[in-house]
Amino acid sequence: FFLDTIVPTLLTFLCTSPTTMIASTTTLLGLVAAASQMDVAFGFSSSIQAPMVGRLSTTTTALHVLERDIHADDSAEYATPLQLTTKDLERLKSLQETSTTTMPILILDSLLPGQELTIDSSDPKMARLVHYCLENNCDIGMLGLNPTTGAPLSRGVTVQVKEKNVRISPATHSVLLTVTGEQRMQIQSQPWLDDSGSFYFSNVELLDARKEPTLSDEQQSIVQQLSDTVPGAIQAWSRAALESGVTDHETLEQVLKSLGPLPSEEKATERAFWIAAALNPLPSLNVCLEIRPAMLSCTTDYERMLLACQALQSSTDHLLGTRRLF
Repeated sequence: FFLDTIVPTLLTFLCTSPTTMIASTTTLLGLVAAASQMDVAFGFSSSIQAPMVGRLSTTTTALHVLERDIHADDSAEYATPLQLTTKDLERLKSLQETSTTTMPILILDSLLPGQELTIDSSDPKMARLVHYCLENNCDIGMLGLNPTTGAPLSRGVTVQVKEKNVRISPATHSVLLTVTGEQRMQIQSQPWLDDSGSFYFSNVELLDARKEPTLSDEQQSIVQQLSDTVPGAIQAWSRAALESGVTDHETLEQVLKSLGPLPSEEKATERAFWIAAALNPLPSLNVCLEIRPAMLSCTTDYERMLLACQALQSSTDHLLGTRRLF
């Protein structure tokens, strides 16, 4: 209860705006009161069951109750240890191992790790962003938009701004920048403008460093089975794409070459992202529904491999005409 309910609510409370803080405070106090009624003790005397609410005239009595019931000695004799499940311990370890940093944010596309994107912009603000990254040797956190609501997503990837991949026109300040998706990341704070008002910063968590939930034996088996089918499924999909006429051999070869070799079956995360990047390349081949935002939201290899393989089969069926997607 503490890890699943109170901690997330407390984190939300700490990150909320002042406008919603009063409502969050009420919710948080209610949860704490509920926790105090449970059999789990957080090192306090179990005789304190709920927060005391009373008029000023009852304050002295309340203080006497606290003085009597709360022991000054916090030894094991007066405290009940908090019982944590294996899942709780894994989540605590995950929180301890998180890696956070601050970087500029660019809302443009749901780029995947290993996927390449060329940005051509004449906006002076883009030029200032690139100059900042080159001068400070920092990455950019790139986010896409929710395909349903159009709102910015909270998960994306980092991209490096390398001088060899940048061309800036001195006359027009237009920028031509080629970037590749690197580490997965998630926004952890409300973004704020830089001093020039040109671009935003935010605190982000680098998700590659986060320990993911442990898969069950059955889930691990399914991941392995699906991973084994990928090479043959990619070949079938490639044939269907060429036979349908939606692309030619040269274009398809260029898309797959830009992604590099298919990752080995032991690297389920990389293999799933490779499949998604092939189905949703830049520019698009219009052979599959947009799955990159959903792929970035997956939290385990089980979820990623299921999504990637289902999308791969759906795209193949679409290209063969057996079941159209659009």
